[in-house]
Amino acid sequence: MKVLQIDDSPQICEMFAEMFTGEGNTIKSVNDGKTGLELVVKNDFDLILLDIRMPEYSGMDFLADLKEKRPSELKKIVVTSLLDFSETQAEELMKFGIHSVERKPSSFQQIETLHKKVNKKERNGTPRMLIINDHPETTTMFSKFFGSHGFQTTVTKDPWEGFLHIQKEQFDIILLDMYIPEFSGLQIIKLLATDEILQDQNIFMLPAPFGHNKEVIDLLNRDGINGCLEKSMDLNEILQIVGKDFNLQETTHSEIV
Repeated sequence: MKVLQIDDSPQICEMFAEMFTGEGNTIKSVNDGKTGLELVVKNDFDLILLDIRMPEYSGMDFLADLKEKRPSELKKIVVTSLLDFSETQAEELMKFGIHSVERKPSSFQQIETLHKKVNKKERNGTPRMLIINDHPETTTMFSKFFGSHGFQTTVTKDPWEGFLHIQKEQFDIILLDMYIPEFSGLQIIKLLATDEILQDQNIFMLPAPFGHNKEVIDLLNRDGINGCLEKSMDLNEILQIVGKDFNLQETTHSEIV
């Protein structure tokens, strides 16, 4: 990951540099927006962290000039501040075409999560699906069906392996079996929440969990959980739900058993 940080605080720049030490990534930190603009115009970064409140040449000045000089890089920008943005301020910033407006990250993991979000938004081509289910018949059926509708599928019956896939890769859709023995889908969701990467996922649970207690309800209301798929649904119904953003075609197929 190649990150550019534009922030007028030397202390914050130093803190970010320490976060990246030994992580196999690179970060370039600059303390003024004009120097940052020159770097963005001449180089390719995976993620640009922009402090909006800088003296003399503000983050708003930077965005306006970048829109003129190299507008394609605006979508890699996450505008940051130690203070909360008002809804009106955030809307004005988003009009430039940036990725998002966030509080300043305080850990490498938070920066990595922002990078994944930007990368996901940028990625084009074949949508990727991860299928975690301990029934080989079901994974084969899902893989063939969704593969025939334009998805690149990765399947595993091992929930731990599935969790590691989610940690290391980015999937557009995750179909998660909630009732795998020993290491359930609910446990995977808890681990993803603990690692602060749950919010970056698009998980559909199959089948819909029953017997909700407060713990389950709280987890299922978290960002990253997109819905529940009932066992009675046939594959075309599931395709309509999970593939609504991918312009995929239906076909006739038997129900899930």
